[in-house]
Amino acid sequence: MIGYLKGTVVANEDRELTVLTEGGVGYVVGVTPTLNVKYPEGEAVSLFVQTFVREDAIDLYGFERIEEKHLFNLLCEVNKIGPKTALSILAAAPIEEIVSAIISANSQFFKKISGVGAKTAEKIIIDLKDKTDKFSAISPAGATDAPALSNDRQTKEAAEALTALGYNPLQIRHALAKVADKESKNAGNIVREALKIIRNS
Repeated sequence: MIGYLKGTVVANEDRELTVLTEGGVGYVVGVTPTLNVKYPEGEAVSLFVQTFVREDAIDLYGFERIEEKHLFNLLCEVNKIGPKTALSILAAAPIEEIVSAIISANSQFFKKISGVGAKTAEKIIIDLKDKTDKFSAISPAGATDAPALSNDRQTKEAAEALTALGYNPLQIRHALAKVADKESKNAGNIVREALKIIRNS
Protein backbone atom coordinates (compact mmCIF):
# COMPACT_ATOMS: atom_id res chain seq x y z
CA MET A 1 0.00 0.00 0.00
CA ILE A 2 1.29 3.46 -0.91
CA GLY A 3 1.13 5.88 2.02
CA TYR A 4 3.32 8.80 0.96
CA LEU A 5 4.62 10.26 -2.28
CA LYS A 6 7.28 12.85 -3.00
CA GLY A 7 8.16 14.02 -6.49
CA THR A 8 7.40 16.45 -9.29
CA VAL A 9 4.05 17.14 -10.93
CA VAL A 10 4.31 16.17 -14.59
CA ALA A 11 0.59 16.43 -15.41
CA ASN A 12 -2.15 18.49 -13.80
CA GLU A 13 -5.69 17.56 -14.78
CA ASP A 14 -9.14 17.93 -13.25
CA ARG A 15 -8.82 16.66 -9.65
CA GLU A 16 -5.72 14.64 -10.57
CA LEU A 17 -1.98 15.14 -10.31
CA THR A 18 0.53 12.84 -11.94
CA VAL A 19 3.54 12.75 -9.63
CA LEU A 20 6.89 11.54 -10.94
CA THR A 21 9.08 10.19 -8.14
CA GLU A 22 12.88 10.13 -8.07
CA GLY A 23 12.69 6.45 -8.94
CA GLY A 24 11.18 7.33 -12.30
CA VAL A 25 7.66 6.06 -11.57
CA GLY A 26 4.66 8.32 -12.19
CA TYR A 27 1.59 8.02 -9.95
CA VAL A 28 -1.85 9.45 -10.71
CA VAL A 29 -3.26 10.88 -7.48
CA GLY A 30 -6.76 12.20 -6.89
CA VAL A 31 -6.72 15.57 -5.10
CA THR A 32 -9.01 18.47 -4.18
CA PRO A 33 -9.36 21.46 -6.55
CA THR A 34 -7.29 23.46 -4.07
CA LEU A 35 -4.28 21.22 -4.64
CA ASN A 36 -4.92 21.25 -8.39
CA VAL A 37 -4.43 25.00 -8.35
CA LYS A 38 -1.52 24.94 -5.90
CA TYR A 39 0.62 22.43 -7.80
CA PRO A 40 1.02 23.21 -11.53
CA GLU A 41 3.21 21.10 -13.80
CA GLY A 42 6.86 21.23 -12.80
CA GLU A 43 6.11 21.91 -9.12
CA ALA A 44 7.63 19.72 -6.37
CA VAL A 45 5.00 18.07 -4.18
CA SER A 46 4.80 15.82 -1.12
CA LEU A 47 1.53 14.07 -0.29
CA PHE A 48 0.12 11.66 2.26
CA VAL A 49 -1.66 9.02 0.22
CA GLN A 50 -4.66 6.76 0.77
CA THR A 51 -4.79 3.72 -1.50
CA PHE A 52 -8.09 2.18 -2.61
CA VAL A 53 -7.91 -1.24 -4.23
CA ARG A 54 -10.80 -2.26 -6.48
CA GLU A 55 -11.29 -5.27 -8.71
CA ASP A 56 -10.41 -3.30 -11.82
CA ALA A 57 -8.16 -0.51 -10.50
CA ILE A 58 -5.93 0.85 -7.77
CA ASP A 59 -6.83 4.47 -6.94
CA LEU A 60 -4.65 6.90 -4.99
CA TYR A 61 -5.84 10.02 -3.16
CA GLY A 62 -3.40 12.61 -1.87
CA PHE A 63 -3.42 15.12 1.00
CA GLU A 64 -1.00 17.71 2.32
CA ARG A 65 -1.89 17.06 5.96
CA ILE A 66 -2.16 13.68 7.67
CA GLU A 67 -5.29 15.00 9.43
CA GLU A 68 -6.96 15.46 6.05
CA LYS A 69 -6.23 11.84 5.23
CA HIS A 70 -7.72 10.74 8.57
CA LEU A 71 -10.90 12.73 7.99
CA PHE A 72 -11.12 11.46 4.40
CA ASN A 73 -11.04 7.87 5.68
CA LEU A 74 -13.70 8.61 8.30
CA LEU A 75 -15.98 10.09 5.64
CA CYS A 76 -15.45 7.06 3.41
CA GLU A 77 -16.73 4.85 6.26
CA VAL A 78 -20.15 6.48 5.92
CA ASN A 79 -22.58 4.51 3.76
CA LYS A 80 -22.94 5.99 0.25
CA ILE A 81 -19.91 8.26 0.70
CA GLY A 82 -17.26 7.28 -1.82
CA PRO A 83 -13.78 8.75 -2.30
CA LYS A 84 -14.93 11.37 -4.81
CA THR A 85 -17.69 12.66 -2.55
CA ALA A 86 -15.30 12.64 0.41
CA LEU A 87 -12.90 14.78 -1.63
CA SER A 88 -15.73 17.20 -2.44
CA ILE A 89 -16.46 17.57 1.27
CA LEU A 90 -12.79 18.19 2.04
CA ALA A 91 -12.69 20.79 -0.73
CA ALA A 92 -15.63 22.69 0.80
CA ALA A 93 -13.86 24.03 3.89
CA PRO A 94 -10.88 23.62 6.23
CA ILE A 95 -11.00 20.32 8.09
CA GLU A 96 -11.55 22.06 11.43
CA GLU A 97 -14.75 23.58 10.06
CA ILE A 98 -15.93 20.21 8.74
CA VAL A 99 -15.33 18.58 12.11
CA SER A 100 -17.14 21.46 13.80
CA ALA A 101 -20.15 20.86 11.53
CA ILE A 102 -20.20 17.18 12.51
CA ILE A 103 -19.90 17.83 16.24
CA SER A 104 -22.51 20.60 16.24
CA ALA A 105 -24.85 18.53 14.00
CA ASN A 106 -24.91 21.26 11.34
CA SER A 107 -26.51 19.33 8.49
CA GLN A 108 -27.00 22.53 6.47
CA PHE A 109 -23.21 22.74 6.04
CA PHE A 110 -23.16 19.38 4.23
CA LYS A 111 -26.34 19.95 2.22
CA LYS A 112 -24.64 22.84 0.43
CA ILE A 113 -21.94 20.51 -0.95
CA SER A 114 -22.43 19.12 -4.44
CA GLY A 115 -23.27 15.42 -4.31
CA VAL A 116 -24.47 15.47 -0.69
CA GLY A 117 -28.23 15.36 -0.21
CA ALA A 118 -30.27 15.81 2.95
CA LYS A 119 -30.24 12.11 3.89
CA THR A 120 -26.51 11.79 3.31
CA ALA A 121 -25.85 14.92 5.36
CA GLU A 122 -27.76 13.45 8.29
CA LYS A 123 -25.97 10.13 7.84
CA ILE A 124 -22.57 11.81 8.05
CA ILE A 125 -23.50 13.41 11.37
CA ILE A 126 -25.13 10.29 12.83
CA ASP A 127 -22.27 8.00 11.85
CA LEU A 128 -19.39 10.28 12.83
CA LYS A 129 -20.56 12.37 15.80
CA ASP A 130 -19.81 9.49 18.20
CA LYS A 131 -16.29 9.13 16.83
CA THR A 132 -15.15 12.38 18.38
CA ASP A 133 -12.21 10.62 20.00
CA LYS A 134 -10.80 10.31 16.48
CA PHE A 135 -11.39 14.01 15.94
CA SER A 136 -9.09 15.07 18.78
CA ALA A 137 -6.06 14.94 16.49
CA ILE A 138 -7.95 16.86 13.82
CA SER A 139 -9.48 19.49 16.11
CA PRO A 140 -6.77 21.25 18.09
CA ALA A 141 -7.87 23.20 21.14
CA GLY A 142 -7.05 26.40 19.31
CA ALA A 143 -9.06 25.68 16.18
CA THR A 144 -9.94 29.04 14.66
CA ASP A 145 -13.59 28.21 14.10
CA ALA A 146 -14.22 27.29 17.73
CA PRO A 147 -15.85 29.94 19.89
CA ALA A 148 -13.46 31.41 22.43
CA LEU A 149 -13.96 30.47 26.06
CA SER A 150 -14.77 33.11 28.62
CA ASN A 151 -11.93 34.02 30.96
CA ASP A 152 -14.05 33.80 34.12
CA ARG A 153 -13.08 31.16 36.68
CA GLN A 154 -16.41 29.31 36.70
CA THR A 155 -16.33 28.73 32.95
CA LYS A 156 -12.72 27.56 33.10
CA GLU A 157 -13.60 25.11 35.88
CA ALA A 158 -16.55 23.85 33.82
CA ALA A 159 -14.29 23.35 30.81
CA GLU A 160 -11.83 21.38 32.94
CA ALA A 161 -14.65 19.19 34.26
CA LEU A 162 -15.95 18.47 30.76
CA THR A 163 -12.43 17.61 29.63
CA ALA A 164 -12.15 15.16 32.53
CA LEU A 165 -15.40 13.56 31.33
CA GLY A 166 -13.76 12.82 28.00
CA TYR A 167 -15.20 15.49 25.72
CA ASN A 168 -12.85 17.06 23.19
CA PRO A 169 -11.89 20.77 23.17
CA LEU A 170 -13.93 21.78 20.12
CA GLN A 171 -17.04 20.03 21.45
CA ILE A 172 -16.59 21.77 24.84
CA ARG A 173 -16.12 25.20 23.30
CA HIS A 174 -19.27 24.94 21.19
CA ALA A 175 -21.35 23.74 24.15
CA LEU A 176 -20.09 26.42 26.54
CA ALA A 177 -20.69 29.10 23.91
CA LYS A 178 -24.39 28.14 23.96
CA VAL A 179 -24.78 28.28 27.76
CA ALA A 180 -26.60 31.53 28.57
CA ASP A 181 -25.59 33.87 31.40
CA LYS A 182 -22.52 31.87 32.38
CA GLU A 183 -21.23 34.71 34.56
CA SER A 184 -24.19 34.32 36.95
CA LYS A 185 -23.85 30.52 37.33
CA ASN A 186 -21.48 28.29 39.24
CA ALA A 187 -19.30 25.72 37.49
CA GLY A 188 -21.63 22.83 38.35
CA ASN A 189 -24.64 24.46 36.74
CA ILE A 190 -22.60 25.38 33.66
CA VAL A 191 -21.44 21.76 33.32
CA ARG A 192 -25.00 20.43 33.60
CA GLU A 193 -26.29 22.79 30.93
CA ALA A 194 -23.32 22.09 28.65
CA LEU A 195 -23.91 18.34 28.96
CA LYS A 196 -27.55 18.80 27.90
CA ILE A 197 -26.41 20.77 24.87
CA ILE A 198 -23.82 18.15 23.92
CA ARG A 199 -26.24 15.24 24.33
CA ASN A 200 -29.00 16.96 22.36
CA SER A 201 -26.74 18.03 19.50
